[in-house]
Amino acid sequence: MDTPSSPAPGREHDTASWWYLIHTKLYRYRALLRKYWWLVLFTTCAGLAIGAWKMAHQQVVYVSTGRMMVSGKINLPEGATYTEEMNLFISTQRELMQDEAVRQRAEALVRGAHPELAATPIDLMVAPLPQTSIFILTATGAEPTYPQKFLDAIMHEYIATRREMRTQKSEDAESSIEDEIARVQGDVRKEEEKLITFQRENNVGFLEQGGNSAGAYLAKLNTQLAELKNEAQLLDLFQVDQKMARDESRRATNKDNNKDAAGGDPRAASRADMEYTRARQQIEVLRTERTEYAKDLRPKHPIIVDLDRQIAQQQQLIDVFRKQSTEDLERRREGTRLEIQNLEKTIQEWETKALDLSGRLAEYNTIQAGLSRKRSQLESLSRSKGNVEINRNVDQEVVSIRQRASAAQPQKPGVPRTIGTAVALGLLVGLLCLVLIDQLDDRVASYTEFQSHFRDRVFAQIPHSPADGETGAPAILMPEDERHAFAEAFRSLRSSIIFLPVEGPRPKVILVTSAVPNEGKSTVAMNFAITLALAGSRVLLVDGDLRRGELHRSFGLSNESGLGDVLAGHEDLQDAMQLTLVPGLTLLSRGRGVPNPGELYLGKSADDFLKAVHADFDYTILDSSPVMAADDTTSLAPKADAAVFVFRFTSSSTRASRKALELLRERQTNIIGIVCNDVSEAMQEYYYYRYPDYYASATKSDRANV
Repeated sequence: MDTPSSPAPGREHDTASWWYLIHTKLYRYRALLRKYWWLVLFTTCAGLAIGAWKMAHQQVVYVSTGRMMVSGKINLPEGATYTEEMNLFISTQRELMQDEAVRQRAEALVRGAHPELAATPIDLMVAPLPQTSIFILTATGAEPTYPQKFLDAIMHEYIATRREMRTQKSEDAESSIEDEIARVQGDVRKEEEKLITFQRENNVGFLEQGGNSAGAYLAKLNTQLAELKNEAQLLDLFQVDQKMARDESRRATNKDNNKDAAGGDPRAASRADMEYTRARQQIEVLRTERTEYAKDLRPKHPIIVDLDRQIAQQQQLIDVFRKQSTEDLERRREGTRLEIQNLEKTIQEWETKALDLSGRLAEYNTIQAGLSRKRSQLESLSRSKGNVEINRNVDQEVVSIRQRASAAQPQKPGVPRTIGTAVALGLLVGLLCLVLIDQLDDRVASYTEFQSHFRDRVFAQIPHSPADGETGAPAILMPEDERHAFAEAFRSLRSSIIFLPVEGPRPKVILVTSAVPNEGKSTVAMNFAITLALAGSRVLLVDGDLRRGELHRSFGLSNESGLGDVLAGHEDLQDAMQLTLVPGLTLLSRGRGVPNPGELYLGKSADDFLKAVHADFDYTILDSSPVMAADDTTSLAPKADAAVFVFRFTSSSTRASRKALELLRERQTNIIGIVCNDVSEAMQEYYYYRYPDYYASATKSDRANV
């Protein structure tokens, strides 16, 4: 089960495919470079030759150099009216040295000091030394004397221009400051006049005192207003009994202060309220007495009747007092509302007065602040003017000629650049030629490319093996051969043939061929026969290339008689065959040359020969001639049980190989598969590339045990 963090298989496959394609392409270009290295070398040398020719025909120029140290600025600490930005200083000075006005002044100076010198065009280059303020000036011209004089004049006129600019800037700065001072002075006078006018029309001390008093009085009035509004809300909520209870509570509270409850305070309890309270208390006393007497006396008893009369009198008094208290409550409510209205009117009048006082005080403070600001600005400008005057009189710049113009030296400019460009262009042309060859070349460098052109079964991938010094081909396999990957590839070929999934009898007569010469078919046929013999089979190796076959040389045998003699009837088959040093392997060389191999292959003798070897040997391997070289193979191949086609990487043409396969199929040849020869072990797709290490480890272990 995949975990969430595991990458998607499709993405891994795409990444691996891309890396594989890149690796394959690099390998193909490396193979092209190893084969056509001379072409890249030729184009590079051609580019170098063209660059050398161009340099040889280039006109000689004269170069004079000089050095200057340039720094300096005018600083105004308070205002920074004129300053040069240091981050742009280097570029500014370089452009100034190359300025057209400076050049014209330098030309006029040289013309006046040396009228005998003819003015020539000068190429002026200015380059600053890194991390310094030193400039290297280079003047290049076609005349040997004029560049030096011109460069001296350039440095002189540059210094003069710098001083003029500094003086002009200082004067402009001073003029600007003076104009600003005059403007600010006018503003100061206006502010002072405004202040005097305000003081003449207003008493500042009275304004400050009145503003404070008005604020305190307004605070007091607002407190009273809040209390009255609270009292009015309470009076609106109270009933007569609640109002009398509240007055009684206030009367008890104010008793200690000797205040008359019925005095001039409209909010104090009235005498009617006091009488009302006493009447209620009296009626309660009478009702209590009547209740006590009623327990023992009858309702008509004189005492009970007298008490009822007194209670009725007190009740009448209470009704009278209640009416008076209600009228008194209404009067107090109305009086409180009138007090609130009057107090609000008074507060509004005092707020208007306070706002007026505050506005005039704010105006006064604003005038004072503006006057102070203008005076401060005037003082700052005055100091800046003094600094500019000092800076104008004190030379702050460090502009000096560190090295005067040297005598002009003859040179051919741009030699390294020209040669480097020529070599680079030559190399680029060579690489482009390789790319063009790659596009036109149909040879295959990798197994993936091979699969894109051929759909046939691949029996084996034979790796590259060093050539034998005598034959020019890889040495034949030996029983204990140290070329492990090479031997294992042929074992794979042997297994593929032995276990070939076919219906009916397995092929015993197998023809090995290729499209064109030098594709390794003879080496494949020879080593394939050896691996079959080493497996215990009786194998006959037949050199079927009756024109140029050389199998006998690889085994160190003679070629006095062979296949051509047998087919022509000049020699018996048993007498023509030769035993090799490999057990179970017999060789039938090509024999003496014959003028018409194709006719012999089409004759009855070829059929009789194939029947004989088919009966006497387990396997017969026929090494034929290339298909595209002659018609011999296409005449012999249909008579064999099967054919194996050899394709050599980085050598075989795809078009030629496909054409050869088509010819064989048209002749009804049973092509059972292809052998890829001379495959590079460096390719990632070569599946025996790790086997030698394993095989070598096993060999060392066996030797150690011995």
